[in-house]
This record gives sequence, structure tokens and C-alpha cells, in this order.
Amino acid sequence: MLQAGLSREIITPSRGVPLCGYFNPRPNTGILDDLFIRAAIFENNGVTSGIVVFDLCFLSVDLIKKIKAGIKDAGIKFGNNLLFSATHTHTGPYIDDFFGTKADAAYLDQLKNKAVAAILQAHANRAPAELLTGSVKNNPLAFNRRFWMKNGRVLTNPGKLNPDIVKPEGPVDNEIGVIAVKQDGRISAIIANISNHTDTVSGDFVSADWPGRMEKAIQNSIGCDVPVLTLIGCSGNINHFDVATKKDQSSYAEGCRIGAGYAAIITGMLKTLKKMPVKNLVCSTAEITIPFRVITDAEVKNAKAILARVGATSSEGNMTSEGLATGDGPVARFFAEQLIEFNRKCSGKSRNFSIISIKFDDKLVLTSLPGEVFAEIGLDIKKRSPFKQTWTVTLGMGECGYVPLAGCFTRGGYEILPVVGGGPAEDTADRLIEATLKNLK
Repeated sequence: MLQAGLSREIITPSRGVPLCGYFNPRPNTGILDDLFIRAAIFENNGVTSGIVVFDLCFLSVDLIKKIKAGIKDAGIKFGNNLLFSATHTHTGPYIDDFFGTKADAAYLDQLKNKAVAAILQAHANRAPAELLTGSVKNNPLAFNRRFWMKNGRVLTNPGKLNPDIVKPEGPVDNEIGVIAVKQDGRISAIIANISNHTDTVSGDFVSADWPGRMEKAIQNSIGCDVPVLTLIGCSGNINHFDVATKKDQSSYAEGCRIGAGYAAIITGMLKTLKKMPVKNLVCSTAEITIPFRVITDAEVKNAKAILARVGATSSEGNMTSEGLATGDGPVARFFAEQLIEFNRKCSGKSRNFSIISIKFDDKLVLTSLPGEVFAEIGLDIKKRSPFKQTWTVTLGMGECGYVPLAGCFTRGGYEILPVVGGGPAEDTADRLIEATLKNLK
């Protein structure tokens, strides 16, 4: 019989701990809503697996290793069967040194301990459960953020009502998948797979962004505080900006609006979800090597020319990708500096990641992808998967950076620009698709 155990732990940082997600340091000046770790453990016929979701911008392989070591020390033997992922909120703290900002050591220690506690508590909470599942092709809050422009190039976030926009470069994954965990005659948790970027709030206050607001809206609808685990689908080239309107879409109110919108879709699905009996729970793992890009002498020369031209230009406020689209000096300087540093530290080297696939018979599989993966990659995996439902979970098991299609590297857009810790090789999309499909067999 299938058993499930659930838990949550608050991981909100102290005031002043810097927030991750933009290109400049942002010490937080307060809290809009709490951040959580949410854990769901599944057990069936002697196999234990599960998902652990963090309200963070990304996870590092090193942090995952430390958490696994912690639960192993506590007597948990299924650490390698856990899928760790991040919701990608841009108003959560750093968990690694990134973009010149150091992670807070005290927070990292607290985070590891809270993660271990959440997993142990979820395991202790195991009880008989049934799963109800379903999906809809209805994602009206997501848009492809890369656009073909009249000059024949692709631009990311080109600005609202820009007359030079021709059309989006690619599609959006419109599928929203839902699992309702039912125990003791009631829904005890909801797991949702949604493809959208998690950067609506902006500013310097801590927030879980729309996934946190979605959870609260679902809880209000159901009438109790069930945990809602948001698994972000392939959305490296997707966000919530509708460029056909001039409406401001960078605010806490926008995060609340999107969270409420997704909550309405999910709660509307609850009566139509179908029981999914589980005979076999299987967790399979594939190891993948992802090389960094190789930087050319010409690219380094161009970066140095940008630095000479831009100089010490500064701007007020947070540096975001929109600044690059408008030729903003500080953002252009940032990427030029990153390329030079990337060439020194990363060019030609490689990293190793795990791909975790949690399989519920042949009916449903949750499969991780390390990084901010473009929508087309997830759609290809779904199309070729042997499972009836396939959920891709990006920012899973670590972060390799943006993963565009190979053809995108000649078109433009900031996702193709190398930064320290990101910048995977141009063939990474094909590597991920091949490794994932092999792991699904």
C-alpha cells in the first residue's frame, strides 16, 4: 500500500541577508511572506522516494550533498531517491557565492539543518495515502519572453508595446499537472507542475513570489493549511510579462494576482482528478556531464571593448535583464566582466549532475533537469516519454545555468551570455534530452 508523509519548515532569512536573482547585491530590508522547505515522502513495496522543494532561486550540488549527509547521519537510507528542486524565487537568499555576492554562512548552516528536519519529519509522518492526478492545457499567465525583432535578431524582454517586436521566438508549455494527496478522507497536500518564471515581486523584501501566494490561495479555498509543492517546469525562456499591454507587472500585487490565478485553475481541477493506484514506485538515476562553453579570443576582445566604452557608468535601482535589452551601461558592463571571469574560471571545464526520475508505474513520472531549461526541451521530452504523464522539474538537483536550444546561440538574447557558474555548452539541450529519455526507459 502506498504511504505518504509531508512536512514544512520555515527558511526565511534574517533581515540584511542578501537576496539572489538580479545582478547586483540586495540586502533584504524586510519580509513580505515566509519562505519554506516542503517535503513529500512516498513509500510503496519497500521503495522510498520523494521530493523536497525549496523557496529559493536555485540549489547547489554542494548543498544537496550536505543535506544527504545529514539525513544519512540520522539513519535515513533513501537520500539518493530524493528529488531536490527550487521554486526559483528572485526574492530569496543566496545559497552559493554568485555574481560577486557571498552567501551567508550562518544561513546556509540553518538551511541544511531545516532541510534535514523537514525530510525526517515527512518520513515520520508516513500514513496510507491515495493519489489523485490530472492535467489541463491552460497556462494563461505565461509568455515566451524571447522575441524576433525587425532587425532579424532575438531580444529577451524587449519592453512592453515595443513596435519592433515581430513574434515570440518559441512556444509556452501550457500544461499544468496536479497531484492531490488524499489521507484520512481529506486532501493533505497538493503537488503542481507549472512552467513559468518566478520573478514578479522585484524589490528588496523577502517573498516566495507567486508559488507562495498560490499556496495561500489554495489553502483558503480548501479551508486548511495543506502544503502545496510547486515544481517549476521548463521555463528558462518563459515569464509572466505580456508585452501587448503597458500594465506594470513588477510588484507584490502581481505575484498575488498570478498566484491567485494559478490557484483558481488548480482548485477548479480538484473535482475532476482521477485516482491513480500505484503498484510500483521506482526511482532511477542517471549521471550527466555538462561542459562549460569554450570562450574564444574574439569574445574576450569584444568584452574588453565593451568595458572600455561603458566605463564606470552607474544607475539607480536593481539591475535586471531589461537593462540589457535597452543597452543599459551597468548591465552591459556586468556581462562583459562576467565573460572575462568565466573565461578564466570555467571555459572548457565541466560539471557533473544527477537526473532523478520518480516513476509511478507507467502513469506518471517526475524527472529533474539541472538548470533553467527552455520550454522546447521539456515539450520534446514529454512528446517522446513512454509515460502517460511526464512532469519536468527544472532547477532540480543543482544549477547549470540557462539551457537554450543550440540554434539560439546565434540569435541573441541574454540567456546565451556566459556567467560564472552558468554558461553550459551549446549542445547541453541535446545532452539533457538524451540522458532524460534514457533514464525514463
